[in-house]
Amino acid sequence: MQLLFAWDANASNDAVQAEQILIDGAPDEETRREALVMASGAWGQREMIDPRIERLAPQWPTRRQPGVDRNLLRLAVWELTNTPTPPKVIIDEAIELSRQYSTEQSASFVNGVLDAIHKENQALTGQV
Repeated sequence: MQLLFAWDANASNDAVQAEQILIDGAPDEETRREALVMASGAWGQREMIDPRIERLAPQWPTRRQPGVDRNLLRLAVWELTNTPTPPKVIIDEAIELSRQYSTEQSASFVNGVLDAIHKENQALTGQV
């Protein structure tokens, strides 16, 4: 999440910056590699993810969202659509991170958006 936040703040997915953030924040090579894959995936799909979020929360377009919320949502939406991780785990983790690092209202906002995304995904795949 830190890497995605930094890329968003600088409007660039700078490789040198990424390497330093990952070295400072992750104790082992496997964790750094996974973090880079996740951040790169979310960054690369943000042009598809952001409109989806804005459609579900039109009163809070991504440009108006706190940076932490915006990037937590991007990361979680990417995970929901690109990994086998159970949706409940992804959503719960995003909510906890928003409680820890963002505003008082962020947990409810993040929960609402991700729950709606998850329900859409279920409808698209025919799951209940």
